[in-house]
Amino acid sequence: MLSEKLTKKLGTIAKEFEKRGYTLEEDLIELCETREDIAERIENTKFKKIEFFQDEELNSVGLTLEDVQVEFFVTEGEDEEGPWYEAEAEIIFF
Repeated sequence: MLSEKLTKKLGTIAKEFEKRGYTLEEDLIELCETREDIAERIENTKFKKIEFFQDEELNSVGLTLEDVQVEFFVTEGEDEEGPWYEAEAEIIFF
């Protein structure tokens, strides 16, 4: 289970992604639940030090912490149930 501090920070990060047109809060939570090392880095990095980026050509958004970059590549589509998206995270350590 994620700490209250981390959950709050993920909500704030999700709002930054929403400004760029992506709803990824659930994906951020899933990432932190499966990767404790990333969760710990996000939780222990001051929000002001997190750098956000967007690559419209790759249909991706991401964030850079001190020594790691997390980029979400988003695939969008539509079927008989309506619009859908799938996000795949790529993690790069410096």
